[in-house]
Amino acid sequence: MTMVYVQNKDGKPLMPTTRYCYVRLLLKEKKARVVCTTPFTIQLNYDTPDVTQDLILGIDPGRTNIGVAVVKEDGSCVFSAHLETRNKEVPLLMKKRAAFRRQHRTQDRRRKRQRRAIAAGTTVESNTIERLLPGYEKPVVCHYIRNKEARFNNRSRPVGWLTPTANHLLQTHINLIAKIAKFLPITKVVVELNRFAFMAMDNPNIHRWEYQQGPLYGLGSVEDAVYAQQDGHCLFCKKPIDHYHHVVPRHKGGSETLANRCGLCERHHALVHKDKAWAEKLVTRKGGMNKKYHALSVLNQIIPHLMEYLGSETPYDVYATDGKSTKGFRIAKNVPKEHYTDAYCIACSILDTDIEVSAPTSPFGLKQFRRHDRQTCIRQMVDRKYLLDGKVIATNRHKAIEQKSNSLQELREAYGDAAVSQLTVKPHPPQYKDMTRIMPGAVMDFNGTIGVMQSSIVGRFYKSTKGYKATPRRCVLLAQNAGMVFLPA
Repeated sequence: MTMVYVQNKDGKPLMPTTRYCYVRLLLKEKKARVVCTTPFTIQLNYDTPDVTQDLILGIDPGRTNIGVAVVKEDGSCVFSAHLETRNKEVPLLMKKRAAFRRQHRTQDRRRKRQRRAIAAGTTVESNTIERLLPGYEKPVVCHYIRNKEARFNNRSRPVGWLTPTANHLLQTHINLIAKIAKFLPITKVVVELNRFAFMAMDNPNIHRWEYQQGPLYGLGSVEDAVYAQQDGHCLFCKKPIDHYHHVVPRHKGGSETLANRCGLCERHHALVHKDKAWAEKLVTRKGGMNKKYHALSVLNQIIPHLMEYLGSETPYDVYATDGKSTKGFRIAKNVPKEHYTDAYCIACSILDTDIEVSAPTSPFGLKQFRRHDRQTCIRQMVDRKYLLDGKVIATNRHKAIEQKSNSLQELREAYGDAAVSQLTVKPHPPQYKDMTRIMPGAVMDFNGTIGVMQSSIVGRFYKSTKGYKATPRRCVLLAQNAGMVFLPA
């Protein structure tokens, strides 16, 4: 049954209700106002006693799919939802950022270091450093610039540091709990606490003492394990191993495990790098593996931090259960297998086993969107124009990719600094997109149908998460992207 969620005059959550007629009467008499339509939430305009019952929040953690359910002590479900995260995008965005930073560092590096050193007062007087350069018999006096202190000396990681992927997933779980607590008076939280044993997942019949004897048992490194596995010979021939190669490259998600490493001779190592056919043969021969249990590994990292946060930073009573108990309850009560039904079983695990089960059937759908897309803010970078008597002589300081006209550097090499000093520069500010533009995740009225925007082609149409499109003239913005967005039914 659909619930109407209630807040008091101060915004504190009260117990939900199904008295639709009474809610309609409150809205008609202006004794309440609508706060949110999905889920439907009202706020009272008059004082009322804060009388609530115990509500239990069950969480089924996950990397891409998170299930939540709120249950009363009698086993009735008052809220259930399924969240689709965007955690898999984080590693790709971090790689893209690293590429931008690497490109930025390699462009005009020495001049930037000079300007930084001069500003910081860390320069060394010229003609004071003697260095033995290649091709010289005697040391040569050089102009040496000392930059700021080495960065590796001030990059210590604090205790409890998490990778960006794991930290994003942890914050997603925390924000989801806070979002639910805005319209439901939660008193208890139950989390499915699983520590995944990957060796047992690969070999279900593994013995307890075999956990200490992994594939690298008795060996010093992965290279030693590869050497022992291939008897010191190349994977394609009988020549000695010269290179230890990643079957699936690291930048494509390959792991450092034994299953993704192989030994090759000099000849076959060059063939694998130059010829795609040989690279495919290598994958077939070795069967390189990606990070097989990457999602579970991230969960292993964040679950202890999540439990610590709930126990220290929230007023809730925190409980933990395991997957075995959840599965047993689900089978005993004949509950279908879904993320939100698992969350319901997790919440019911601390209740009496004789309760009457009423599993949720119509959960709310949530989808996580990116709120700040800084890479798409710049619409166009205008080329720098150098003019002489009103005519364009050169474009950009350095030649861009696929640029046919001369650059300022080429002009200086051809005519000298005296000719360059006579040029004038045309203003070239970058053109930015409208920062108030509608972003994916915005709730809109698509020509009479309420939905959430998935993507857009500016000037042509907006596309919703359910696939229907509408032109901008026929769309009305209802709410901007809020990160986690409830999808309309």
